[in-house]
Amino acid sequence: MEGYDNSSDYQYDYDSDLPLEELIPVGLVYGATLLLGIIGNSLVIFSVSRYHQMKTITNTFLLSLASSDLLLVLVCIPVKFAGFFSYTWEFGEILCKGVHYVQNVSAICSVSTLTAMSLERYYAILHPMRAKYSCTVGRAKKAIIALWVVSLVLAAPIILGMEHVRVGTVRTGFWCIKQWPNPLLSKLYEIFMLCIILIIPSIIMTFAYASICKELWVVTRMSTFNESSGAEKHIPDVARSCDGTPVHTGGSEKSPVIRVKKSADDDKTRKQVIKMLIAIIVVFVICWAPILVNHVLIAFEILPFLHIGEYKHMREAFYVMAYANSCVNPIVYGFMSKNFRRTFKMALCRCLHGSQYVREWTFRRQNSTPSRASHQAYNHSTDAYEMSEYEYGTCKSDV
Repeated sequence: MEGYDNSSDYQYDYDSDLPLEELIPVGLVYGATLLLGIIGNSLVIFSVSRYHQMKTITNTFLLSLASSDLLLVLVCIPVKFAGFFSYTWEFGEILCKGVHYVQNVSAICSVSTLTAMSLERYYAILHPMRAKYSCTVGRAKKAIIALWVVSLVLAAPIILGMEHVRVGTVRTGFWCIKQWPNPLLSKLYEIFMLCIILIIPSIIMTFAYASICKELWVVTRMSTFNESSGAEKHIPDVARSCDGTPVHTGGSEKSPVIRVKKSADDDKTRKQVIKMLIAIIVVFVICWAPILVNHVLIAFEILPFLHIGEYKHMREAFYVMAYANSCVNPIVYGFMSKNFRRTFKMALCRCLHGSQYVREWTFRRQNSTPSRASHQAYNHSTDAYEMSEYEYGTCKSDV
């Protein structure tokens, strides 16, 4: 935004009619993004906070992620939408700096949380015995507090860069723009944001998840070999040991059939956890890369800083992509996590029908089987393990 000159014969006209053919579709998209972001992230926060057994290490990080996403959509989407279709900044200097600061805090905190989650999974899966005692929910909470503090500090430069500028000669108005003392600071700042939000976290997460995928492939091959050779299954539950959930051993009193089924479920759970986290990371990169690259190109004066012509439509799309990331994450949880699907349903039922309906619905599910005899035999052979699948709020995996 350096190089801008508000003098000369600039004619500022803030009485121009709004372009309804552009305002309506963009408003619908931004409005839908805001609504989905509020509902989805609120459900995540409620689900993890309300159900005790959902409070695992991974879900604790997801709670922080949902909180930062909810903050982003509530503060930034309405103001950014208004900024695109107004000819002056009507919110004052404090909001000019504050809104952009909150946006940066949320983005930095989100990617920092995703990076911390990948490192926690890396440590839990590649070093399960040490992680079993060193990885706790309490330490995860301390790490989240540290991430928020670091995010607050790293986002601070934008407060100095954003300026509330008076423009126009015939008619005057105000713009909220980035205006650094010299072009070098602008370039350094945009490169700094690109590195801490996109490049460095992407490198760390790629390393962590590539190592995890390699380890899971080795474990799966061992499991397949043991089954084909008829050996007793004894695959450590490395993906869940960090949360203190039961680890299967060869000395169980349950039948071999149950051990095989549980080990197969564990393999499925491991893959489900990794797929969900990788999906969140990929979506984050796709959503945030365009706007970050756009800012770098503006700083190097390759693109104009004014929202005019096709550049306005392009940036409207880039910003909504960045904000859409905040409402995509809960959808990823819902599609890829069985436990989140269960708690989402319970949260919606509780809001729509009340607690009594939820208790009655849960009781009916627990007792809905083809026959009483088969139900008793099934319970006798599988103990409480299989019944836990019908209990709402029960978390037998990390997510």
